[in-house]
Amino acid sequence: MDFRKIEWIFFFVFIGLNIFLFSIFWSNQHEQSLVTNSNQREDIIHRLKNDDIELNEKISDEHREGYYLSAEQDDFQALLSEPSNQTIAQTASVSDKILTDYPSQNREFDLKTTQKSFNQLMQENTFIMDGQQYSYLPDISKKENELAKIVGAQSYEGIPFMDETSRVTLDVEKSDGEVQVLKYTQTRLKEIEPLREKMSLYSEKEILNTLYINNNIPAKSTITNVYLGYFRTLEVREKNVYVPVWFVKIRTADKTTQIEKVNALNNQVITNNLVPKVENP
Repeated sequence: MDFRKIEWIFFFVFIGLNIFLFSIFWSNQHEQSLVTNSNQREDIIHRLKNDDIELNEKISDEHREGYYLSAEQDDFQALLSEPSNQTIAQTASVSDKILTDYPSQNREFDLKTTQKSFNQLMQENTFIMDGQQYSYLPDISKKENELAKIVGAQSYEGIPFMDETSRVTLDVEKSDGEVQVLKYTQTRLKEIEPLREKMSLYSEKEILNTLYINNNIPAKSTITNVYLGYFRTLEVREKNVYVPVWFVKIRTADKTTQIEKVNALNNQVITNNLVPKVENP
């Protein structure tokens, strides 16, 4: 046999063998990655189950995006002086940037279609100022038969504000045989703007793991809600700084409720953190 032909045969065999070995290597690496990811995904669930901790919702691996934001809390004085808001100004009062109003006209509310009723009221400019900016928040609203506190808040790119600086709370009660809004309070943010570029956030799974290893989730409890919102972490003169925060609502074995907070940008527990106030930066 020609020696050159033998060289070509060995060359093609060598190439084929390398392709075969590389394909096995890639396949093993891919399978190992899937196993690793599966183990990571099941790890926190497995540990929660070992402590008899139940989950009412599926844990998400999604990495959403959010900002550091700055905003100023409105004092309502300019809004109340506008001619279009004179009806509200007649019955409303403002104290410490919180507007309280007892509407002069009856406003019925259907607790069976809460979101629809809330949205309809937010469109009535004789009932509330800039109501179209507020979205219904089921995670922090409270309903009990014919008595409820229905909560809404402003949002920034789909993520709501979850503290008292941006909130509408409707006090809904049964009066004269009808379920009505007897009172509401309102706070409002203005000049909302990002301080940095959009950033990737830690996932629900990751922050639950942080809470677990820090012993913030009691044994035999139930994680009832996990939701994301902007939360004030710093006050500088009239400006507030907000960061995306994961809220985890937990019902303990003795039927009490606790809410844990985790900074979604750095995965640090901030449940008991106070809001620093800087007067002269």
